[in-house]
Amino acid sequence: APLHPVMPALVEVYVNSILVINNKGSNEYFNQPIMEEEIRRVFRNSIFGVNFDAQKKQFSPMEVDNGESSPEFNLDKPTLASQLLLIYYLLLYEDVRLSNAATLIANGRNIKSYSAAFLSELPIKYLLHQAQKDQMSYGGLFSPLLRLLATHFPQLSLVDDWMDDQVFGDYCRHQVDVNLSESSINEAFQNIEVNPYKTGKILKAMLNKNPTDIWPFAEIFVRYVKRVLNDQVPRHIQELYREVWLRLNTVLPRCLWIMTINALLDINGTTRNVTITQENVLVDPLQVLRCDIRVFRCGPILKIILRILEASLAASRSQLSRHLLDKPLLEKSG
Repeated sequence: APLHPVMPALVEVYVNSILVINNKGSNEYFNQPIMEEEIRRVFRNSIFGVNFDAQKKQFSPMEVDNGESSPEFNLDKPTLASQLLLIYYLLLYEDVRLSNAATLIANGRNIKSYSAAFLSELPIKYLLHQAQKDQMSYGGLFSPLLRLLATHFPQLSLVDDWMDDQVFGDYCRHQVDVNLSESSINEAFQNIEVNPYKTGKILKAMLNKNPTDIWPFAEIFVRYVKRVLNDQVPRHIQELYREVWLRLNTVLPRCLWIMTINALLDINGTTRNVTITQENVLVDPLQVLRCDIRVFRCGPILKIILRILEASLAASRSQLSRHLLDKPLLEKSG
């Protein structure tokens, strides 16, 4: 930073050189798309590395798209500029690919597409907010990124979310001197009914931190959401829980939604070993409502569920549009 004004245009030319067919000559040379593993490696070394470490079980370290070995390069600490440019490349690539899907299929070209699961791992919304805060450095990239986000990821551009993010800013409301760790969070939630003061102290300490600092505790925090539903838990603690959840929602919202849905899942009064995935929610957004019945008697947690439902409905509509563009009808009739 500051980002050179030519960089976004360079990314655009690169994407077009991979996907857009020029009618002037048939023997064209097409560039190759960036491999998923190369992109993953950049983000694995960023502040979101914890999330990518969790994904390592699903993806082997040297997994590449064409069976080729990926080039080795050193990435100690990727800059915000490089992460934003990669996000811009990915969103623009998918935008151009979907716009030209019919032509590409008609020409018999087998083009790489980045999966929804891969895109959901990336901190798109968080990075866009960082660009918004520093428009002197990233002004040329912010507007086209926002357009692509609103078009392809309406679930990440909900008005309520953006207003919450503006309100949070970087200020701290609760000055609490508490050492945050997995064991302290565990202990606080296990004693939530007998000692809500201790739980409140931990939640205020989480509110005192930057969202990215408390993201490593997201899984353990969400795991105890059913404890917060109990009748003996004070409303103040439930409100604090919602506020912390909204903070986490600014980092990797799609991961958080799936964790929350699974933590609250209740099928026929039992919590059987069923796991809802991102794909399940895209196909049937109403799965969000298959939750513990006590949610509907607990205002703060119900607000969380309604926020997830709103995002899931937007994502489902977007997925349908994407599917129709991905599978165009090539026949003129019928």
